[in-house]
Amino acid sequence: MTIKYSVSTEEFGALDDSQQGLYSQGEDGYTLNVEGVPKEDVSGLKRKIDELLTEKKTVQQKASEAEELAKAQAAEKMRKANDFEQLYNSSESERQKASEELATLKANLQKQQIAGQAGQVASELTKDVARAKLLTEQISSRLSLVDGEVRVLDVNGNLTVSTVQELTQSIKAEYPFLVDGSQAAGGGATGGNSGAGDTKQVSRAEFDGMDAVKRMKFVKSGGKII
Repeated sequence: MTIKYSVSTEEFGALDDSQQGLYSQGEDGYTLNVEGVPKEDVSGLKRKIDELLTEKKTVQQKASEAEELAKAQAAEKMRKANDFEQLYNSSESERQKASEELATLKANLQKQQIAGQAGQVASELTKDVARAKLLTEQISSRLSLVDGEVRVLDVNGNLTVSTVQELTQSIKAEYPFLVDGSQAAGGGATGGNSGAGDTKQVSRAEFDGMDAVKRMKFVKSGGKII
C-alpha cells in the first residue's frame, strides 16, 4: 500500500533531517511516500509534524517577543539617556548663567566700593563738584579690590604696598590744579586768566560730555561751569 501525504514548506522545515528524508519535493510542497505503512502510523507522523510546527512557532514567537522587548528596552534606555543629557545640559546652562550673573554682581559691587573710596578721598581734596568728579576718576583707576580689601595700584595697574593715604599725597602732587588751596589752582591759575572776557565757560552738560583729559585741561585753564 502506497500512502501519499503532502506537507507545506513550513511544515517540512519543522522536521528533523531523518524525517525530511522521507519526503520528496513536488509542485505544491513536499510529499511523503511510504509503502506498506498503516494509515494510523501516517496519522501519528502528522501529529508529530503538527507538534514540531507548533513548537517551532512558539520558539519563533518567543524569539520575536524577546527581540521586541530588547528593542523596547534599548529605546527606553536611549530615551532616558537623552532625557538625562537634556537635563544635564539645561542644568549646566543654568549653572553657567548663574555663575556669570554672580561674577557681574561681584564686579559691580567692587566698582561701587572702589568708587566710594575714591569719592571719599576726592571730597577731602576739593569741595568743587567738577574737580571732585575728575579726582574720583583718577583715584579709581589707581585702586583695586583684593580679597575684600582696597589695594593701591601703580600707573601700570600693578599692585603696590602703598596705602590710600600715600596715594592721596601722590594725587595732590600730580594734580595740584584740582586740589583746593593748592598754588596751581589758586592765585596763579586765576592770574593766567585775569581778563574776564578770556575766561572759558561751559554748561554742565557740555562739561559732562568731555573726556577726562579735556575736563582736566578745562579746569586747569580756569574754565567755569555755568
